[in-house]
Amino acid sequence: MDGLPQLAAGLAGAVAGFWFPAVQHGLYREPAFREDPAVGGRLFALRAFTMPAGALVAALAFRSGHPGGMQPFLTAGFCLLLVAVSSTDFDRRRIPNVLVYPGILAALAAAPLWQDRSTWDVLLGGAAGLAAAALLLLLGGLAGAAARSRETAFGIGDAKLILLIGLLTGWPAVMTALLIGILLAGVVAAVLILLRGRGATYSYGPYLAAGAVIVLLWFDRFG
Repeated sequence: MDGLPQLAAGLAGAVAGFWFPAVQHGLYREPAFREDPAVGGRLFALRAFTMPAGALVAALAFRSGHPGGMQPFLTAGFCLLLVAVSSTDFDRRRIPNVLVYPGILAALAAAPLWQDRSTWDVLLGGAAGLAAAALLLLLGGLAGAAARSRETAFGIGDAKLILLIGLLTGWPAVMTALLIGILLAGVVAAVLILLRGRGATYSYGPYLAAGAVIVLLWFDRFG
């Protein structure tokens, strides 16, 4: 019976991962994207990511030894939100405001409920995330200008995501989450450049989200 909550959470995460890619087109602002749901191979590819990812993060949030109370529910819910954000970014290179803005509000509301970080830690993490986002936007703009390109890997959606990550992980764990995300993105970028050349583009958000998920699930090691 000890593993029943973990099994139930994993099943719920898998169901959410199956459902979300079929409806995520309705979250985009662009009419062309809203009218083009994922079907066929595209839907299969998205579900191949969201189903196992959703099941894994939800099950790990309820694993034995993890803090009790509301914390497993908060961890699972926010990790599933980060999986959803990754799915939309993989699909359309978009991080919908209807996901990230409610996520920011929910992170603020949840600040007093965490057992292993204070409300002050959460607010400091949000401030650090905001500063990091501004710096990365500036660097991305400068890199784009140097390359004479309007297309940059890091956009305003990623900046909003970093603010959310700061509020979820708090200070100083936000720095570890961002470092992991940036390193993961750097590895992917290097591989794509080797395979496709310097013109290759990719989504930054899923790797930032992965860094946040790792810190949230193993907060005792990074907090």
